[in-house]
Amino acid sequence: MAALCLPVLRDPPVDHADVGAWVEALGEATWIVLSGADDRRCRVITTLLHGNEPSGVLALHRWLVERPRPRTRLVMLVANVEAALTPPHFTHRSVPGERDLNRCFRPPHAGASGALARAVVEDLQVWDPECVIDLHNTSGNGPSFAVATQRDPRLERLAGQFCERLIVTDFRLGSLMELPLVEPGLAHCPMLTVECGGALQPEAREVAGSVYRRLAEWPDLTDLVATPDLDILVHPLRVELQPGVSIAYAREPQPGVDVTLWARIDEHNRGLTLPDTFLGWLGERGLAGLRAWDAQGRDRLPELLCERQGRLYPRSPMRLFMATTNVEIARSDCLFYLVPL
Repeated sequence: MAALCLPVLRDPPVDHADVGAWVEALGEATWIVLSGADDRRCRVITTLLHGNEPSGVLALHRWLVERPRPRTRLVMLVANVEAALTPPHFTHRSVPGERDLNRCFRPPHAGASGALARAVVEDLQVWDPECVIDLHNTSGNGPSFAVATQRDPRLERLAGQFCERLIVTDFRLGSLMELPLVEPGLAHCPMLTVECGGALQPEAREVAGSVYRRLAEWPDLTDLVATPDLDILVHPLRVELQPGVSIAYAREPQPGVDVTLWARIDEHNRGLTLPDTFLGWLGERGLAGLRAWDAQGRDRLPELLCERQGRLYPRSPMRLFMATTNVEIARSDCLFYLVPL
C-alpha cells in the first residue's frame, strides 16, 4: 500500500470513557482502521468534517468499545479534530478564520482546510474503497436524510438502508461527496452524505451508529435491495441572505432587523410546507433581502416565496430541509433548502 498522508490507528483500543478526551488524544485528523474478515475490500466512513456535528464521532466511540469485527476492512476518518477541540468543544463548524472543510474538496486547495481536504483525497485514492459514507448533523433539528450528487441505483440502495428520504442535488460546493465527479481515481466509488439529524437529537447518534454497524455487517454491497418507498427529491434550491442583510430568530419581529425568521422554523424540516405556513417577518427591505439560488445560478425567489403584510410565506407547497436556527450558519451558509412540489 502506498504511503498515507494522515496518521492511522489500526484496530485501536478505546482507552477513554469520555469522547472529548478520546478526540483530544487523537489530536489531529486521523484514520481509524478495523481489520476485516476480507481485507482485500475496503469501505470508508467519514465524520466530523464539521466540528460542531458530533453524532458520527459519538457513535463511533461507542461502537469501537464493542470491538467489532467487520466483513471487510472498515476505515473511518475523524476529520476536523482541530475545529471540534476549539473551546467550547464541538461548537465550531470550522477552525475560526479557516474555510469550511467541506467546501474545500475542489481545487484550489487553499489554506489549512484546503491542505487537509487534499490529504483526504489522496488517502481515499490509496484506500480505493467500495463506497464512502460521510456522516453529518443537520444545522437544525429534523429527520435524517441522505444526499447524493446524481441519480444512481447504487446510491439509492445505500440511502434506503439508513433514511427514508434522498436529496439529489446539482449544487457543486466543493463537498466530499462530489469527489467522484472531479477526481478520476474515485469516479467508480459511490459517495453518499447521511445527515443524521440535529446535533442534540439522541436519535441522530442512533442513525450514525446504524451506518457503522450495517456497513461492517454487509457481505456484499451488490446484494443490497432497493427500498421502494424511498422518497427522492431532486434539484433543491438554497435560500440565502443577500449581502449585508441582518437576521434574527424570534417569536416576534425584531426592531431594525431585515429578516426575522420564526424561532422554531426548523420544525418545518419535517413534512409538507403549505402556502399558509408562516415563516417569519420581513423588514423594510422586504423580499429584496433574500435570494433563492438554483444550481444554474438563477435567483428564483419571486416564484417560490412571497410577502403578505410584512410576513414571509411560501407561494406553493414545498419541502423544506436543513432549516437552521443558528444565526452564524444563516449568515455564512444558507437559511434553508427547499424543493417545490
